Amino acid sequence: MNVTTTPAPAHRAPEEKKTGRTVAIAVASVLAAAGIATGLVFGLSGTAPTPPAEAASASVPMPTPAAHHSVAPIEPVTPAKPVTPPVAPSAAIRTLQQELGQLNYYERPVTGIMNAQTTQAITYLQRDAHLPQTGTMNTQTEAALAHFLATGNNQMAG
Repeated sequence: MNVTTTPAPAHRAPEEKKTGRTVAIAVASVLAAAGIATGLVFGLSGTAPTPPAEAASASVPMPTPAAHHSVAPIEPVTPAKPVTPPVAPSAAIRTLQQELGQLNYYERPVTGIMNAQTTQAITYLQRDAHLPQTGTMNTQTEAALAHFLATGNNQMAG
C-alpha cells in the first residue's frame, strides 16, 4: 500500500519559523538600539525623553532625576569695597581756609576739610610768594602766609 503522507504544518513552514526568528531578532535589535539611544540621551542631557503618547496627554511635568540631586548654584563673591572713614573737619584747616579767604585766594565755604579748592589756593599763594608750587603747606608757605596777612598782598592789588 502506497500511503502518501503530508508533512505536518510544523514541518511544512520552516521558512515561516526562520522569518519569525528573523523578525524577532530584528525587533530585539531595534529595541536594544532604542534602549542604548535612550541611555545616551538620558546620560548626556540629564533628562529622560518623553514618549510621544505621554507628551500629548501629559498635564503635569514629570520630575527629572536631576531634580532629586540638585545642587544650589554658587553665587559669585563680590569683594567688599573698602570703607573710607569720613574725613573729620580740622580746626587748623578751617583757620587756613579763613586766612586764605582774607587774602582772596580761597572763595569757597569754610569747611575745615582739605579739598581741591584749598590746595589750589595754597598753590596760588606759593606762586605769588615765588615758592615752589606744591599745593601743600610747609614752613616757607606758612611764613609767606603770615607775611601776606601782616602786610597785605601786593600781588593781589594788581
